[in-house]
Amino acid sequence: MRILLLVLLMALTAGARPTLWIIGDSTVRTQSGGQMGWGDPLVAEFDPAKIEVVNRAIGGRSSRSFLNEGRWDAILANIRKGDYVLMQFGHNDGGDMFTGNRPRASIPGSGHETERGVVEQTGERETVRTYGWYLRNYCETARKAGAHPIIVSLIPRNKRDGEGRIRRSGGDYALWARQVAEQEKVPFVPFNRVLAEHYDALGKEEVDRLFATPDHTHTSPDGAAFNARVLADQLRQLDGTDLGSYLRDADCWTPHVFADHMVLQRDAPIPVWGRTRPGTSVTVSLAGNRATTTSGDDGTWSVKLPAQPAGGPFTLEVAAATTKTFTDVMIGEVWLCSGQSNMEFTVAPTERVPYAGTRDWKKELTRADVPGIRLFTAAATFREHPQPDVAGSWTLATPESVADFSAAAWFFGRDLHAELKVPVGLITCAYGGSKIEAWTSRSMLGSDDEIAPLLKNLNQRYRYFRDHPDLFLKYGEALGERKRPEHPNPYLHRHSPTVLFNGMIHPVIPYGIRGAIWYQGESNLDTRELYPRLQQALIEDWRGRWGRGDFPFYFVQLAAYKEAQPEPADSSLATMRASQAASLSLPNTGMAVTTDIGDAKDIHPRNKQDVGHRLARLALAHTYGRPFVPCGPTLKSATVESGAVHLTFDHVADGLVAKGRVLKHFALAGEDGEFHWADARIDGDEVIVRHRAIEHPAEVRYAWADNPDTANLFNSEGLPAAPFHHRF
Repeated sequence: MRILLLVLLMALTAGARPTLWIIGDSTVRTQSGGQMGWGDPLVAEFDPAKIEVVNRAIGGRSSRSFLNEGRWDAILANIRKGDYVLMQFGHNDGGDMFTGNRPRASIPGSGHETERGVVEQTGERETVRTYGWYLRNYCETARKAGAHPIIVSLIPRNKRDGEGRIRRSGGDYALWARQVAEQEKVPFVPFNRVLAEHYDALGKEEVDRLFATPDHTHTSPDGAAFNARVLADQLRQLDGTDLGSYLRDADCWTPHVFADHMVLQRDAPIPVWGRTRPGTSVTVSLAGNRATTTSGDDGTWSVKLPAQPAGGPFTLEVAAATTKTFTDVMIGEVWLCSGQSNMEFTVAPTERVPYAGTRDWKKELTRADVPGIRLFTAAATFREHPQPDVAGSWTLATPESVADFSAAAWFFGRDLHAELKVPVGLITCAYGGSKIEAWTSRSMLGSDDEIAPLLKNLNQRYRYFRDHPDLFLKYGEALGERKRPEHPNPYLHRHSPTVLFNGMIHPVIPYGIRGAIWYQGESNLDTRELYPRLQQALIEDWRGRWGRGDFPFYFVQLAAYKEAQPEPADSSLATMRASQAASLSLPNTGMAVTTDIGDAKDIHPRNKQDVGHRLARLALAHTYGRPFVPCGPTLKSATVESGAVHLTFDHVADGLVAKGRVLKHFALAGEDGEFHWADARIDGDEVIVRHRAIEHPAEVRYAWADNPDTANLFNSEGLPAAPFHHRF
């Protein structure tokens, strides 16, 4: 009960984060080629453990059209007390009010003037109001909903006056925005003036690089990031709001994966990175070693400390504009643990993962006080763009922390620690129901013609969501009626490409790891034919980004599930298992077979102990050189002799074993493709399979079913043989 109460408290605390809503036009958010608004990189300026940031700006909108299209109503339906609203409009508020194909203009000024007319495009009458009125409306309705509004003046265009200075907007929209802020007594950021001053200091050539050439209004990705950093600095010192307290530390920031109790990878250079003030000297010290560098123009820095053997506890110190110190730091073996629900599945049933709870979990927790094992669980985070950070913290392995930690990862790490006798760090980035493409980067997916269409589909789904604000309105209304309705934004969906890579994997790259374990696949059954390429892409993507060579990648083949069938038949799960096994062609990979420890009625089998043991066995044998047989028998060769199929296997240990008197779940097919259960027996190092009615076998299968419940070929170490389908 104490454990469950602790987890509940943690969940309630995590759910208390406020949300910052950003609204505006294309200078705040745009998806056009080569362009980016400041709103997207501003998301990364905030600490994800403290606040959620949602950029709902959209290109082509004015203060008037954003309201008229129902976009603001949709946000209001989702706003909760304590949230913030950051608004910037103005670039599209000029032009036609009633005629033309984009009648979006507001009346110039901050007063209360109105003009009534017929919108030519729709034939409807509308009362148009001033730019200031629309801003006041956003402020007043936001406050009524319990949120804190902040007005930001529009960014300057890349145009210069007769003296070569960037033109300001001090006499129109920037002025009117400030006037509304004064009228409404809300915080105001004079972004137009501040950015113009920065641009003047940079010089023309550098400023041109910040804009999407030859565009004078829209920034490039570099320009968007620059504007976001400037705005963040303004928010830090802005009176009348505490929004600045949610930003990343400007003087000495490091991602959450660097924290007290962390484990750093032994026997390899140790990467440490972060951000401080631009041009600042940075020194990182650990166990008598140090590395020094100077931060770049954007304040970022990175160093590599010399490789060190296992040991600890140590203190890691980062001295920049201020100094940050991490204590109880260990050096040992670090593994990334990722996948979907069967990796997220926790040792005990918890508030975060209520469907979990391993076999004998209460007994397991009595053995969970192991301070030499350290645990980091990345918070579930979906993002459209790669992020620098993800919420999480390192904890010592205790009954309380292990209860809410990945069971497969825990049993894997516990075996490593017991055998290697060094500190072990486990970083879990997992989310239930996720597809493999969600964990892969956009650049990797887009570089392959076979899987690139997944991105095209994502873009189409997002445009539909973007162009139908009523979807978000209905979602907000549903939040008050039921628990966790499905979010309509595809960038917040566990199946969408890149979103979990961006939110959970990218933030921990290039933290030093030995390798990765992976348990995922159920959600890709509908694209199982594509899975070999998808898993290969993920492995190559991660290895390339970490820059640690072909680091070990060990994965779990899907367990038995669904009712067993009396006759041989096609199987989606069996095909998926074969698709997973295709990655064994890549170097330094291994597969844990689990067809014998599944559950016909539960896609989340409770026996995670054997999952962890089998993953650890792969690592101990292949990575650490321990004299273990790494896995069960895998098909080596298949030949036909006198109507019988002769099979040989790798990883037989001291011999093949039939658990039970007779081998089962072997099937043969002739040239007609019809499979029949076959007789099979062990003959020395071979398995011989035959069927009296099939004189010329064309195909042989073993354990080829959703639930191969009678499959009983093992090696002498008690490890099951991997399923296979071989054609002659």
